[in-house]
Amino acid sequence: MAEAQKRLVREYETIYLLKADTPDEQVEEIKERLRAVVTREGGKVIRFTNQGKRKTAFAIGKNPRALYMHCLYIGGSGLVAELERNLKMIDTVVKFQSIRLADDVDFEARQVEQDIKVAPPEEDAARPREERSGEFGERSDGEAFEAPAEIGED
Repeated sequence: MAEAQKRLVREYETIYLLKADTPDEQVEEIKERLRAVVTREGGKVIRFTNQGKRKTAFAIGKNPRALYMHCLYIGGSGLVAELERNLKMIDTVVKFQSIRLADDVDFEARQVEQDIKVAPPEEDAARPREERSGEFGERSDGEAFEAPAEIGED
């Protein structure tokens, strides 16, 4: 009877997209605001991951790029609704999605990790024609074009 009750909570992750032109100071303010919301609701933020500016699958509000952020946290069932309510009030947040990762996570055993900033992927920038020689089936200068044989000709 002397053993302490384990506090079991759920583990969630939220991915949210910020406008691509959001300054770093404002990104930090948003992170601290969300961290305060999670703490106030009795949860704990495990880690924030800044995944950098990336091209979106489709234009969001006429912007083809966005700053991708990932938040991993644990807490009770009402925490996600409050976090999403706060995300809706921030003007620079253009999209967000939350999912439950696990049930029955021990609150005290889950340790807080350091925030991560991931380098964005290299852009597929258009290269000059000289750098692309030999790619995409391009012909060299001495190579002639052969017309395909007509069907029915022998």
